[in-house]
Amino acid sequence: MKKFRIAILIDAWFPFHGGGQEHVLRITNSLSKDCTFTIYHAPQPSLPARAIWSLLVIPQVIVDHRKEKIDLIHAHAYAAGFPGKVLSMILRIPVVYTVHGSNMLDMQILEAQQRKLGGRIPWWKYRLEKWLLTGIRYDREISVSQHFRTYENVNRHIAYIPNGVDTRTFHDSQIAKKPQFTLLFVGRNEPLKGHDILDAAMESVRQKCPDIELVKITQELDRKKIIREYLSSSVYVLPSLSEGMPLTLLEAWAARLPVIVTDVGDNAKMVKDGLNGYLVPPGDIQALSQAIVKAYTNPNLAKMGEAGYNLVKKNYTWQKAAEATLKVYKEVINAAR
Repeated sequence: MKKFRIAILIDAWFPFHGGGQEHVLRITNSLSKDCTFTIYHAPQPSLPARAIWSLLVIPQVIVDHRKEKIDLIHAHAYAAGFPGKVLSMILRIPVVYTVHGSNMLDMQILEAQQRKLGGRIPWWKYRLEKWLLTGIRYDREISVSQHFRTYENVNRHIAYIPNGVDTRTFHDSQIAKKPQFTLLFVGRNEPLKGHDILDAAMESVRQKCPDIELVKITQELDRKKIIREYLSSSVYVLPSLSEGMPLTLLEAWAARLPVIVTDVGDNAKMVKDGLNGYLVPPGDIQALSQAIVKAYTNPNLAKMGEAGYNLVKKNYTWQKAAEATLKVYKEVINAAR
C-alpha cells in the first residue's frame, strides 16, 4: 500500500523540548512504515519567530505540494492551526489539528492566580488561543486530554489520543536512589508551572523536614541525565496552574515514582489520591506542603510508584497513540476522496 504523505506543522522544535515535540517525534517514528512525514517548524520558539513562521510556511508547503502531492496536513500546538487551515483551503486537502494544552482557556484557574502570575493574562492571548483551538473548523481535531473536550467548540467530534511513554527507557538497575529524600520537578521555567508556589511550599516543608532536597530541571539536559534524576529521586512534584496531559507525569510513573500534582487538566483522571500519588488544588501552598510532608512520612511510597507504573504500562504507550493517529489519518483522507 502506498504511504500517506503527511505535512507536520509545529511552531517550535528541538532543541526546544516540550510535550508537543516529544509527541510528534514519537508518533512520526512509530508510523514511518505507513507514512512519509515532512516536519515544518519555526526556527526558534520565540513568539515573534512563531508568528512570522506561521505566514512563511504557507508558500513553502505549497511549493512542496506541487513537487509531490501531500495527502494531509497535521498541525500541532497553537500557531500551526492558522497556516494549517489556510493550506487546507488552498490545496483542498484535509487538515488535522492536535491540541496539546489550553492554558489561556483555563481562565478559572489563571484568574485565581493573577498575583502569582504577575498580572492578568493579556486579553489578546486568550482570544487568539480560543479562536485557534475552538473557533476554527478542522477536518478532525485531536486532544491529548479529555479536559479540553469540556470547552464549547465548533469541532464536534474531537478524538482523544493521550500521550504515551516508553517504560523500557526507564529500566536501569544500576541507578540507585539518593540517600536523601529528593523531590524532582521537570518542566519549563515559566509561571504556569507553579515554581513560586512550590518554592513557598518548600519553605514551610523544611521547617518540619529540613533534610528534603528539591531538584528542579528547567532547561534541556541530556536525556540520559534526566532519566537518571527520575530513577534516583523519591517523589515527583508538578505544581502547575494549567496542564493538558503532562508527559512528565507519565515519565515519573515509568520510573516508578509516586507523584504530587495539582488538580488541573487530566491529572485527576489519572492520579488516585493515596494510591499512586497525591492530588492538591492548584495554587494552594498549604495543601502542597502538606502533601510533601505526607509523602516524606509515608512508608509505602514504593507501592504507590508501582501502581503508577502499572497504569502507564497498560494504558499509555506510544504504540497505542500511533495506532489511534493512523486511524484518524485513514478516516480523514478517505472521507476527502
